[in-house]
Amino acid sequence: MNPTATARMRAIVCDSWGGYRALKPSLIDRPTLRPGGVRIAVHYATVGFGVSLLVAGKYQRKPPLPFVPGTEISGIVTEVADDVCGFRVGDRVAAIVDWGGYAEEVVSSTETIWPVPDAIDLSVACTVPATYGTSWMALHRRARIGAGDSVLVFGAAGGVGLPAVEIARLAGAHVIAVARTDERLAVALAHGAHEGLRNDSPELGRLLKQRNGGRGIDIVFDPVGGSMFDEALRCTAPEGRILVIGFASGTIPQIPANLLLVKNIQVIGVNFGLYTGWTPLDERKRYAGALREMMQTLFAQVADGSLRPQSPQPFVLERVENAFEFLLARESVGRVLLKVAGA
Repeated sequence: MNPTATARMRAIVCDSWGGYRALKPSLIDRPTLRPGGVRIAVHYATVGFGVSLLVAGKYQRKPPLPFVPGTEISGIVTEVADDVCGFRVGDRVAAIVDWGGYAEEVVSSTETIWPVPDAIDLSVACTVPATYGTSWMALHRRARIGAGDSVLVFGAAGGVGLPAVEIARLAGAHVIAVARTDERLAVALAHGAHEGLRNDSPELGRLLKQRNGGRGIDIVFDPVGGSMFDEALRCTAPEGRILVIGFASGTIPQIPANLLLVKNIQVIGVNFGLYTGWTPLDERKRYAGALREMMQTLFAQVADGSLRPQSPQPFVLERVENAFEFLLARESVGRVLLKVAGA
């Protein structure tokens, strides 16, 4: 038994649905190691838009109060349950957890823990599972991307948009980036997009429809929603696919079914939480093998330079409010992190 298991640890606690400004640095009991569990000393945890909704009580799942937020972490294994195989003390890992990541230690089940190659810094490894994982599952598993496809990425310099640009390019697609500023377009182009357009371009949908000899776009990756989804409907090619990733615009679009019929197009939902156990029916065991293969691929491509995550912006644990303010200002390109170990 880990002798520190009953000691106290630094953590950020959410004890009411007051949003990120109500989060409190605290000292709490370390989590109990359970059967099938792995204890991880947290080095980094991501600060994301989803967590800002979670602590405001606006996310589809609500942990019991009080709880420690944080769902995506990297760190070092310090203890494994007797019934666990495949992990040992000292392993460098990244993990997606239900919650609990904004603390010095977290306990997770093995289905959503993955080894990190020595060549990858733990700060970078922390940024890969959810964002690159969402984009990979969307493009490969849901849209069945193929070489020669045209892929349009809205929010192309954002948290999931930039990984989508890189993953689509690696798959042999022609990638068109759409972003809100010239500076953000330049980032997407530097990461593999073949061309780019501002999202305020006049008649954006018509311009995109002209691709492929006037057929339009094969796959649209849309984490924005709102008016961008309307443009997607205008420019999608016959038998094309629109991937609904999220609604960063704040507006959930209404889908006219008659256009889907007339154009023979598919609108495909992508909820990465299905694969990590974040849905009412916890199916993480069903998808553990697929996730493991995906993460091996993604980490190998990061290690060899095929994928190039942006350098993250770290904040020390106790500056959690500043980290969320920086994130929600929507000026960051790389992921925003809390640095836990050594902070």
